[in-house]
Amino acid sequence: MRAHSRFVLAVAATATALAFPAAGQAALLGNLLPGLLSPAGGNPTCDPNAYQAFKRFSDYDYYVLMPGGAFEGANSWTLKGGAKVVRGNETFYVHGTSDAYSLYMPSGASATTPAMCFDFADWHLRYFARDNGSGGRVRVTVQIKSLIGVLSLLDAGTFDPSSGWRPSPRMGLLLSNLGGLLVTDAIQFRFTAVGGSVQLDDAYLDPWKNT
Repeated sequence: MRAHSRFVLAVAATATALAFPAAGQAALLGNLLPGLLSPAGGNPTCDPNAYQAFKRFSDYDYYVLMPGGAFEGANSWTLKGGAKVVRGNETFYVHGTSDAYSLYMPSGASATTPAMCFDFADWHLRYFARDNGSGGRVRVTVQIKSLIGVLSLLDAGTFDPSSGWRPSPRMGLLLSNLGGLLVTDAIQFRFTAVGGSVQLDDAYLDPWKNT
């Protein structure tokens, strides 16, 4: 959808929201302004350059790179349990041919993204991973914090990458089922190594609802 079309739709939806009760307005505004608030009170970093990152894998949707999702240079992810950035890029070089790093996580380690933009109605997540021959898997958890401080942890699924680099399947969650949490302060994704060590690279998010 072109930027002009998105703007027109947003204006029309905002006008419609004025006829809703206060609670309805809040939920609709949450849909119109996804991810604009973060725990620190500032806007999360969002890459505006959506492109067909997984086109070679017959996925023609448009994705944006998660903040720091290529693990090149400075990184704002929260790493725990021995997770660290190491040399060795995913072998398809989807983000860039000059990339040289990825994220290593021993079993039980986790890595959490900073707050980011997304669509409340629907999102799809994809990334690259390998298990280093140890039988490790990658579990993805969605962390959502509401404006009243309620934290919700939602399981987005577990990926078994096998011993070589390969893309995860499309992983998604219908966030509109969260009810009151639609008016949210932040959304983050936590990746956890389960059952063995894994490497993770080039994490992307499809922030627009696909029909």
